[in-house]
Amino acid sequence: MAKWWLVPARWDGMTLELYPERLLLEPEERKAQLLQAVQQVHPHLLLMFKAALLLGDEAAEACGADELPFALEREGVIRLAAAESDALTHVDANTEPLWPLSHCAEAYLHRLIAPAEAAQRMDSIIAELDMEPWIRAMRNWYEQGLHVIMLREDGSL
Repeated sequence: MAKWWLVPARWDGMTLELYPERLLLEPEERKAQLLQAVQQVHPHLLLMFKAALLLGDEAAEACGADELPFALEREGVIRLAAAESDALTHVDANTEPLWPLSHCAEAYLHRLIAPAEAAQRMDSIIAELDMEPWIRAMRNWYEQGLHVIMLREDGSL
């Protein structure tokens, strides 16, 4: 069964860090209402993406992995880097693992609006009271200069 996560992330154009304060979006009806309320303000304010497509398959230069080497609900910071990034070649044993970021994920990340603009737009969202914790978290993350993404995690590890 698929799980949807609200994920704070730092994206500098080469490296993506998924922060551990991820929020599970349940139940499905509330998740759909949140998405509708946010996208009415701006269609790129909260974009959906499959977690399995984050990883690049270097051999085939394809997007996605059959099975993720991490789980959104269990891992701390998850770090990914673009193929062109020097970060992939400068990993040491004391840092978090660094996974290769797919070209599809890079294209997705480039479509996100800047956190400062997103923070301003969040004031226009009209949402049900039960969605307020998610809205409050999104505002907080945007104000910290982070992006907010919505990831779908299929199956379980």
